[in-house]
Amino acid sequence: MQSVGEASGPATGFVHQALIYGSDEEFLDVALPFLEEGLDRGEPTLVAVQDRHVENLRTALGSTPDGLTLYPVEEWYETSARTREKFALWTAERTSRGARARVVGEPPWALAHPAQVRDWARHESVLNLALAGLPVSFVCPYDARALPEEVLGHARDTHPEIVSNEGISASPSYENPLDFCRRLDSSVEAQQGRPSLEIGFALEDLPAVRREIASFVAKAGLPTSRIEELVLAVNEITTNAVLHGGSPAAVRAWNTRDEVVVEVTDAGEGIGDVLAGQLAPPPTALGGRGLWLARLLCDAVEVRCDEGGCSVTLRAATSSDRRSLSAA
Repeated sequence: MQSVGEASGPATGFVHQALIYGSDEEFLDVALPFLEEGLDRGEPTLVAVQDRHVENLRTALGSTPDGLTLYPVEEWYETSARTREKFALWTAERTSRGARARVVGEPPWALAHPAQVRDWARHESVLNLALAGLPVSFVCPYDARALPEEVLGHARDTHPEIVSNEGISASPSYENPLDFCRRLDSSVEAQQGRPSLEIGFALEDLPAVRREIASFVAKAGLPTSRIEELVLAVNEITTNAVLHGGSPAAVRAWNTRDEVVVEVTDAGEGIGDVLAGQLAPPPTALGGRGLWLARLLCDAVEVRCDEGGCSVTLRAATSSDRRSLSAA
């Protein structure tokens, strides 16, 4: 096991570590030397963690030194795909001339929403592909006091290394992103309960579907900007269902206690790529943007395919604190 801060020379490539901590002191024991080492080496450093950690780090450092950017979770994290793009862009901009960068990012686990938990778990796994090859050391903190074993298990499964105040070790349960996302997708179940809205559709019906969904989500209490985003996401998926799926196609919607759920189904062969829409398509690609755009816009997007066809489920939180860490 390598000790934290051990003088083994700068890392190369993408380093992805989970920090599973049991106290604020344990968090600081690992995060503070990680940041100080990076600042000493002149490495741009981004931190997006819970509010109290931001304040504790600022106090321990005496200020916010040049080269360090501190964000509370809610000011940095958006949907998982948007957040992943932000991390990739921030890293690429700061390492374009051969520099190395550091990140500490604590995902906003919405524990009341299993689909959103799975969505952020996929995010943690897909980071291994999205940032592959970039010169960045990325530590993801997990609060063991607040998070259930399911989420701590995701930490071990999606990070090649585990870091603690005792050192750094390889994660024995790490899975490559394809296997991890495939396993997670196999646990996705159909939305339960009778839908409040159900519409069968073909190509000529798409304008009517957009109007019906806009009316439905407005009544659910989403702000105007979120209504527009969800309608756009639904339009992308329903269009895909018509162009690439099979008839019949239908859209169903539910207004649950604190989220809107929209499910688009068709009778086609389904989406075989478990990473579909998780990574930005190349600029020269002629297609493949619909599912990617939906992931950018929604709080969770899940695909479930079987012999009966394919369903894509989109979720948008209606509560104001839609990205809070539920615990702590």
